[in-house]
Amino acid sequence: MKKVLFTMVIAAGIYACGGGEETTETKPISNATTEETSAPVKEEAKAEEPAKEETKAVAKKDGKALIAGSDCRTCHKDDAKLIGPAYQDVAKKYENNAKNIKMLAQKVMEGGQGNWGEIPMAGHPNLSVDDASAMVEYILSMKK
Repeated sequence: MKKVLFTMVIAAGIYACGGGEETTETKPISNATTEETSAPVKEEAKAEEPAKEETKAVAKKDGKALIAGSDCRTCHKDDAKLIGPAYQDVAKKYENNAKNIKMLAQKVMEGGQGNWGEIPMAGHPNLSVDDASAMVEYILSMKK
């Protein structure tokens, strides 16, 4: 019994001390002050910021793929009226600019009635503004 108790105490001590693993932290030796060493780090961070912005610009959403993955094709076709207007007719009616993209994206999310007849368009509140905008941009690019 004493041996078991002794073994448990030793094991607990080793566990509490980190299991005997040595972790040594090496710090670079420098005579520079904190201000001197932090300045280059700030410049590096500033240099990385434009790269992040460029990545965001490149990662533009694919409106065509978003439409294909949604229920839009239930009511719309590219070149012929179904329940709702053809996408090409929408593109003819609205100029492809930021104001119209914002307005039409809002209509896609909220739904609406009256612009294309009496049949209402159901809203899609689960779409993000970015997704709805990408879909509208794709639709407005279909202008012939």
